[in-house]
Amino acid sequence: MFRLLAFLLSCLVGSLSLPAYALDNPRSPAILTISGAIDGAAQGGMMRFDRAALEDLDWREIRTFTSFTEGEQSFSGPTLASLLQAVGVSDGVLRASAVNDYTVEIPVSHAFEHDVLLALDHNGSPMTVRTKGPIWIVYPLSEDAAKRQPFDSEMIWQLVRIEVVR
Repeated sequence: MFRLLAFLLSCLVGSLSLPAYALDNPRSPAILTISGAIDGAAQGGMMRFDRAALEDLDWREIRTFTSFTEGEQSFSGPTLASLLQAVGVSDGVLRASAVNDYTVEIPVSHAFEHDVLLALDHNGSPMTVRTKGPIWIVYPLSEDAAKRQPFDSEMIWQLVRIEVVR
């Protein structure tokens, strides 16, 4: 009886903790590495996420405008807030870096205040490096807001790394 109770309790606790993908190496090639001031970091203070791990987060599809595209566009991917919640981050600054080492800083508060998306798909197709992928940070904007370019400097594409700085 005690063993059954211990097993059931471990299953419950395990389901409430950080998903296994964040603690183990990804099953396929990682497309995003997050490091710095994060909780539960495996292997030297960093976590690597493959596409499947990112798909397990709060996946959304948005229709939005950007100053980098023509007309309304569809983007799909997990919310930045869900990634930050998965790694225990609620404040600070994100230093986001692209494939070519271009880096921008994004306040963590933006993730929660603006429903920022880690877009993996654009108009129904997975993004590649050639098409601003593997990840493009996208802020939902109206057409008028996109013309004012309020978050253009934060909308980094070809994203591969995030360092959390507090």
